[in-house]
Amino acid sequence: MRQNSLAYAVAGVVIVGGLLCQWLLLSGGDPWALLGVFHHNYQSQLVNSLVGNAALNVRRPDFQTGIVFPRWGTTAYSENDTNWNVGLREIREQTQANWIQLTVNLFQPSATSTDVKASEATPSPEAIATGIRSAHERHYHVFMIPLLSVIGSERWSGDVRYHTTQQWHDWFESYWQAYRPYVVAASEAGAEEISIGTELSWMEHAPDRLWDLLIARIRTVFSGKITYDMNWTYKVDSLPVWMSNSGLDVIGVSAYYPLLLSQQNVPAEKIPVLWRENVGRYLDAIATHLRKSVLISEIGYRDTADTLLRPGQETSNAPVDEMAQARAFNAALQNSAKDPNIVGVFVWAWSVPVFQPNWRPAAQVIRYWYSALHA
Repeated sequence: MRQNSLAYAVAGVVIVGGLLCQWLLLSGGDPWALLGVFHHNYQSQLVNSLVGNAALNVRRPDFQTGIVFPRWGTTAYSENDTNWNVGLREIREQTQANWIQLTVNLFQPSATSTDVKASEATPSPEAIATGIRSAHERHYHVFMIPLLSVIGSERWSGDVRYHTTQQWHDWFESYWQAYRPYVVAASEAGAEEISIGTELSWMEHAPDRLWDLLIARIRTVFSGKITYDMNWTYKVDSLPVWMSNSGLDVIGVSAYYPLLLSQQNVPAEKIPVLWRENVGRYLDAIATHLRKSVLISEIGYRDTADTLLRPGQETSNAPVDEMAQARAFNAALQNSAKDPNIVGVFVWAWSVPVFQPNWRPAAQVIRYWYSALHA
C-alpha cells in the first residue's frame, strides 16, 4: 500500500509540474501570472457575492454610463497620446462604459486673479477635437468639462473669489476667452455634452446675469447638452437662481459626500442604505429645487479602508482595501440606477491613483451595473 501511495503521489507531482510548465510557456515565463489568475477569480467571486441580483429590471438605455479619463499636456488626447487610445479600449473592455469624460485644465495665477489661461498642462483645442473623434470611432459619447486650478498651490476652483462687480466681470470675460476655443473644438468634433464650469463654489454666487451671459455665449457655439458641475458642499436652500436657467439641460454634481462620520466597519448590505440617506436624498432635493435632472458628473472612491469616511481625499493612512472601493461603487450605482432623478454617473478616474478602478474589483462592479443599464 505504501509503495502504491508513493507511486500515486509521484504521478500527481509530475502531472501538476507538467501543467505548471505548460502555463509558464503560455504566459511568457511569468510565474506571477498564475497567481494573478487565481487572485482575479477570487475577486470575481467576491464581486458576484456583493452585487447578487440587485440589477434586475434596471434597464435605462439613455442613462449616461461614464468614466472620467483625464489627460494633461498640450498633446493630450491627440494621436501622439498613445495612452488615450489604449485607455479607451481598456475602459470599454473592463467597464462597458458608453460615455467618456475629457478634462480641459485651465489656470490662474492666484485665487484673486482675474486672468484665466491655458498652460503647458492644457491640451490644445486641436488635440481635444482629435480625442473626441477617436472616442467617437470607438462608439463613445463624449462629455467635456473645464477644470480650473490656481498655479503653484494646492488651492482649487472653489477657492476663487472676488469682492467687487468689476472683478466678477473681468473674471467671467477672461474665463470665456480661455474656454471658448475648446467649446468651438468640442462643437466641431461633435461632442454630445459640455460643462460650463466645475466646482466653482464661491463663483456660483456671482451676479446671475454674468452666469446667464456665459450660458448664452456657449449656446451660440454649442448645440449639444450643457450642464454646470457643482461641488457636493452646496446648500440646497441657497442654490442661485441662474442654475434654473433653461439653457442648462441638467445640473451636475461632484458627489464626494461622506457616508460615515467616524471610521467603522459596515456590513456590505448596509452601505446602499447609507448612500441613499447621505447622498441620494440630497441629489433628489436638488432635482426638486431646480426642477432639473441631476447628473453625477464626478464620483470617486479611494482604494483604502476609510473610503466611506473621506471619499474625495487623495491621501490616507488607512490600509489598502480594494473591496471597500468596490462596495462603495456598488452602493452608488445601485441607488443611481434606480433613481429617476439621476440621469448618469461619471466615475473618477481612469488611471488616476488612488481612485482608479482599473483591473480592480471596482471595475467589475461598474461593468455589472453599466451592462445591466443598457441590457
